Amino acid sequence: MDGGRGFTAELVELPEDPEIGQELIRIRHDDGRVDELRLHDYEHVYALSGVYEQIVHERLGCRSPAEIAAMLAAAVARVGWPRSAVRVLDLAAGNGVSGEALASLGLRPVLGTDIVPAARTAALRDRPDVYDDYLTLDLLALTQAESVGIGALAANALTCVAPVGADPSQLPAPALAAAAALLAPDALIAYLHDPNIGLPDVVTPDFWSRQLGPGTQAQELERRRYVHRRTVGGLPFEMEGVVYRVRRG
Repeated sequence: MDGGRGFTAELVELPEDPEIGQELIRIRHDDGRVDELRLHDYEHVYALSGVYEQIVHERLGCRSPAEIAAMLAAAVARVGWPRSAVRVLDLAAGNGVSGEALASLGLRPVLGTDIVPAARTAALRDRPDVYDDYLTLDLLALTQAESVGIGALAANALTCVAPVGADPSQLPAPALAAAAALLAPDALIAYLHDPNIGLPDVVTPDFWSRQLGPGTQAQELERRRYVHRRTVGGLPFEMEGVVYRVRRG
């Protein structure tokens, strides 16, 4: 891929498939320098405009942003909300591909968040009109000002196009709950569960009751397994998209 900014990028094929996230990307700069990055080296990958999209979405065929957006849109229709009334918090938003998928279906992403500072920089650079705002923050260590500001957005939906769970490589489930606590009392929540880890989904109706308090009602509206993307060698790598309706109080 011609980066248009003095470099080209390629996905390196190795004798064996690397672990997910450890795929090797070779960057050839016009001045002769060659850098090698791993796919989940987000600080450096996001700094190179277009590289993430070309490698993950075009070369490896990632479908999750579109799948989660479509699942949320279906849930919105099921509960009888107009799409124009949906205000979404987009967690682990990366460079904004997930927010772009939401916006393409008429679902308004009022806030993108990510813990990686380079993600915000990339989203504002490449998709400046997708989010009303984009914050770099740790959902497990929100300041009072952050909590108040997010709550004031009156969002009634949440998406996370990243696996949620107890594995160190995943978004911690309590972080998902911390964001859900700042939504409207009646909200839709769509996220990914990784069945490849070999652990059950920790997000259950009981999880929502424990995290959000007595009186919380959580209904799983949809759980669908699909090919998230392919490995470098072309093997399918599956995920589960999950949508809950969570009502508090």
